[in-house]
Amino acid sequence: MVSATFYRKTIFIIFCFAIIFSLQSFGQQGFIYTKEGKPILNRWEMIMNCLNSLKKSRNDKVALGICDCQIDKIDWHFTNKEFKKYSSRGVIDIAGLIKQDSVLEKEIQSCYTQSGNTILIQAEGFENEFISHCIRNVQNSTEKQTDIKRVTDFCKCQLELIKDKKISDQEFEALSNPNSSLYYEIIYKCGDPFSEKRSYSLNWNINSTNDIVGPDRDTIQTLTVNGMTYVKVKLGNKLQIWLYDTGASDLLINKEMEDDLKKQNILTASNYLGIEEYEMANGMIDTCRKYKVNIIQIGKFTVNNVTVAVTDKGKKIIIGKSLLNKFSSFVLSNRDNTLILTK
Repeated sequence: MVSATFYRKTIFIIFCFAIIFSLQSFGQQGFIYTKEGKPILNRWEMIMNCLNSLKKSRNDKVALGICDCQIDKIDWHFTNKEFKKYSSRGVIDIAGLIKQDSVLEKEIQSCYTQSGNTILIQAEGFENEFISHCIRNVQNSTEKQTDIKRVTDFCKCQLELIKDKKISDQEFEALSNPNSSLYYEIIYKCGDPFSEKRSYSLNWNINSTNDIVGPDRDTIQTLTVNGMTYVKVKLGNKLQIWLYDTGASDLLINKEMEDDLKKQNILTASNYLGIEEYEMANGMIDTCRKYKVNIIQIGKFTVNNVTVAVTDKGKKIIIGKSLLNKFSSFVLSNRDNTLILTK
């Protein structure tokens, strides 16, 4: 996920765009003054240049507030001598003038960063820069090779979500919290930038029933041990007790079971899908091998086209959503310890 602090590193400083302002004669009001009190620049022209650099109109109160703040920092700050030093042929190099004062430069930048809307301003006015930074940040956050189209689509989707919801910097900070509603909203709408959207991530669809052989409905007895629910499932020639876990994405098996299923030619090179990182319940990341398997028996059903992941770190075998989402509904009854599956 893209970190909020990454986007807080602003793309630009408003007056450091090599903007050059003309030195002209104006009326006695609306000036920017030197430290000695000499009127030197037209304040309204400065504001309009600032708004233009933000790609905003004067009706945007946030942008107008940023520009007013920045111009206030310049007003009465520089001496006549400093203005003269950065003047040439009737124009003043404001960018150069500001750069020679590092304290002022930071104060001007703070007008932008402290507005609380830097993310939205970037998303609305600087789409290409926003997407480019997003792509680089996603790529730098993993050692795996990423699919540039998938990452780009993710960043474009995130951009539109920020614009549509008018997300503030504070709200965007929620992306650093994987338990926040915004984090899951972006993942739900934009997908995972690191891997393809798999069928289970979209939940049940009408085609899911094509992978199920059996009755329209079945009630399966479950086991409860130490508050955990277990279900009998047959994969290969063994009927075993699997942990029921709706928080798991795929079926999870251990190395011993993988070896056994290979001997039965259930796991082969032809149905091997590669490796993928999974986040375990304890927050640890496990790199697992993946296979696509058929003929998984649960109750009176036989389920095909199910993703199974193999871990080298655990012993328990787990039923996850790649199987459960084949059914239009799955209901666990605590009253009588049953799992009700419906096609």
